[in-house]
Amino acid sequence: MRNDEPFFIGWSNSPPAAILRFSLACAAGLLLILGLLGYGLGGAIDDPSRNLFAGISSAPQTKPQDWLGDQVLTGVLTHRPSPVLHLPPTPAAPFGRAIILSGDGKRGATVPAGGVGVTLVGGVLRRGDIEMLVVGDEAKPAAAPMAVPAPIPLGRWRAVGEICDGKCYPGGMKPGSGMAHRACAALCITGAVPALFIVAAPVGGASSLLLAGPDGGPPSEALVALAGRPVELEGEVERLGTITVFRVDPAKARMP
Repeated sequence: MRNDEPFFIGWSNSPPAAILRFSLACAAGLLLILGLLGYGLGGAIDDPSRNLFAGISSAPQTKPQDWLGDQVLTGVLTHRPSPVLHLPPTPAAPFGRAIILSGDGKRGATVPAGGVGVTLVGGVLRRGDIEMLVVGDEAKPAAAPMAVPAPIPLGRWRAVGEICDGKCYPGGMKPGSGMAHRACAALCITGAVPALFIVAAPVGGASSLLLAGPDGGPPSEALVALAGRPVELEGEVERLGTITVFRVDPAKARMP
C-alpha cells in the first residue's frame, strides 16, 4: 500500500514541502505587517515641512498658494508678549484663528501698534496647533474685523518641555528643535522672533505655548539661554483668542 504523507528524515537538509510553504508564508506575512507598521508610524510623525507655507488665506487668491508672499490675511493685532494677528471667525474656524508673526530672517515682524485692524501679506508656517505668518510686505490699514480678544486666565501651571523659536519650529528650518538647533533658536528669539514652549503634555489643551515674562511682555534673557534643552517652567497660563500664553517666572525654571 502506498503512503504519500510527508515525514521527517533526520539526516536530510531539506524540510518537508508543507513546512517550507508554511515558513515562507509566515515570513512574507511578517514582512508585510512590519512594512505597514513602518508606513503608519512614518505617516503619523509631526513633519514641520508638511504644511510649509500652506494657504489659509481669508481673501480670494489668484496665484498658487505654495510660496512666500502669496497669503493675504486681515485681522486685528495684539503685541504682548509678541505680535499676534487674530483672524475673524469663519465657518471652518468658528472661534477665529490666532497667528504669531515674524519678519524675514532672524528678526521680529514690523507691524503697527496693537488693537488696530491690518492686512498682512506673507507665508504661513504651520505645525501642530501653532501657526506663524512670515510677513513679507508692509502692513496695510484695514477695518478691524473683530474686537481685540481679552486674556482669559487658566491658572498657574508647572510644565516640562522645550523652548523653541516660533519661526524655525513650525517649519522654517529642519531641525527646528533640539540641541542641534539650540544656538539658532536663541538667536531668533533674541532678534524678537516669538518664543514658544513646546510642552511634553498639553497645558490648557495646547501643546505649543507662546512664551512670555511674568508681566506678560517678552521672555527674559535667562529663559532664552535655556532654549533647545528639556526644562521645567512654572507660571500663569492665559488664553488670548485661540492662542495660549505662558507667563513664566524665570526664577522658577529648572532642569528636570
